[in-house]
Amino acid sequence: MTFSIGRRTALSVVGLAAVAATLAWTVPAQAAPVAKDTNMAQTLHGTQNHHDTPKIAQEWIDAWNSSDTTLLAKLFTDNGVYTDYALGKTMTGSDEITGWKVGTDERIADVHVTILEAFESGDHVAIEATYSGHINGAPNPFAVPITTILELEHGKIASDHDNYSLSSVLAQSGLPADTISAPNS
Repeated sequence: MTFSIGRRTALSVVGLAAVAATLAWTVPAQAAPVAKDTNMAQTLHGTQNHHDTPKIAQEWIDAWNSSDTTLLAKLFTDNGVYTDYALGKTMTGSDEITGWKVGTDERIADVHVTILEAFESGDHVAIEATYSGHINGAPNPFAVPITTILELEHGKIASDHDNYSLSSVLAQSGLPADTISAPNS
């Protein structure tokens, strides 16, 4: 017997599993298979119906795609925490989160996040997107799937948990696995 579930249900299950993994302090599951570019990712996952996108998710995407390095930190509470599991780095507060965006923009040209799906449940927001760019000095650009779970307090981000495959970023970029270091490290 074969059955299927809808995309939103599947993303809900993935999002809830990611929240449970984060809250239980376990190691997150490996990222989904790598899409070669943003267009391929949109073909595989469909295009986002932006009228359903939670406001904070769209603001998060817009902040990452902006050259204004202060926008991202403005979305967070005063003691907000940003965790990048691929690089094993956690930033706390406005200065560190702004530094994270500055460091990312300095190391990766054309950083861009393309939203594929997002939903909100209570004080949690799940975002499925494609994270792309071109690491300075790398022969090739990259475009990999990313899943982000935001925990909110009073409409601002209290914590951000990013999950993507660093090995996929490096492989697509044509770089050896030990090439990149975390911004501000």
